[in-house]
Amino acid sequence: MTTAELRIKTRLVVIDEEVRKTVLEVLERTPYYAGPETAAFEAELAAYCGVRRGVAANSGTSCLLLALLARGIGRGDEVILPSNTFVSVPECVLFAGATPIFTDVESDGNLSRAIVERHLSPRTRAVIPVHMFGHPVDMDPIIDLARERGLYVIEDAAHALGARYKGRRAGSLGHVGFFSFAGKSITVCGQAGMAVTNDAALADAMAGLRVHGWDQEVGNVWHVAERVGLNLRTSELHPAIGRVHLRRLDGWTETRASHATRYTARLSAGGAPVVLPTTRPDQEPGWLHYVIRAPRRDALRAFLRDEGIETGVHYPVPLHLQPAFQAFAPDPSAFPVTDAMAAEMLTLPSHPWMSDHDVDVVADAVLSFYRR
Repeated sequence: MTTAELRIKTRLVVIDEEVRKTVLEVLERTPYYAGPETAAFEAELAAYCGVRRGVAANSGTSCLLLALLARGIGRGDEVILPSNTFVSVPECVLFAGATPIFTDVESDGNLSRAIVERHLSPRTRAVIPVHMFGHPVDMDPIIDLARERGLYVIEDAAHALGARYKGRRAGSLGHVGFFSFAGKSITVCGQAGMAVTNDAALADAMAGLRVHGWDQEVGNVWHVAERVGLNLRTSELHPAIGRVHLRRLDGWTETRASHATRYTARLSAGGAPVVLPTTRPDQEPGWLHYVIRAPRRDALRAFLRDEGIETGVHYPVPLHLQPAFQAFAPDPSAFPVTDAMAAEMLTLPSHPWMSDHDVDVVADAVLSFYRR
């Protein structure tokens, strides 16, 4: 069955008239980058997260790299991060010149203070908690540890735009947080990302690094580089689309949460031998993905595809088993939870354009597979 024939897909983007109009308006004026749409998107997303500053870049990956470079993380430093995340995270650590320290995770797929403490060394400078699948990490104990040990906390909130932890927005909890807009909670129909922070000096440093190390831009004048930087700006098109979608985010998050509640109720009632996602009282997940742990995952996935249902598998090969990073994980047996999750995780379709009927069809198909 081809992708075009799938009845229910894991991801869908609807390009409506407001988005088309916005794109045309941007194309009909200049500048095409580093202009008013970028500045407005930075201000609006920062306000949404309850922080002072936003720094947009051409990807979430670039935002993480800028956050590391702006703080001077580099040679001789260690950065703690979970092994069940995307390869861009250790890539940025390595490109900054530091060493990634991979850890196992708790049963919810997230870091905890206890895990971070087990991996501390005199060289530890930073920790990158990842809000996996939109479920916020228990951040306060990690923040307390960071204060005690002088650690820099960078939240990977790529999955968690719109999520809350103890009433506070994901991304606003550490020294800096960053988001991706490439098919995440909102999309910009391309690559873009943003970092958010209350630290004005950090934001200024990141903003300069993304533009060849300049301290500012004025018209078309080329300025003296204050430090070695990069060209990581985003086009004006992507922030313009992001502004449209940001206004819809809360409604989309409510829909995703409704889908999650429906999935959980139907799969629980049906008695399928799967592990369902759970939430803590202090969490309001963004529910970017509804991920179950499924015995015979690959057979279930093939069955669902035959039924016209697309699924996904996030991080089937953990970082400590990736060829590019094995030098940084000398003991591959030290990740039992991560390895177990990698073998069983399955992402079911859940997006704002799915109907309740679609959710029921997917859940019933999962139950049908295990009844066979």
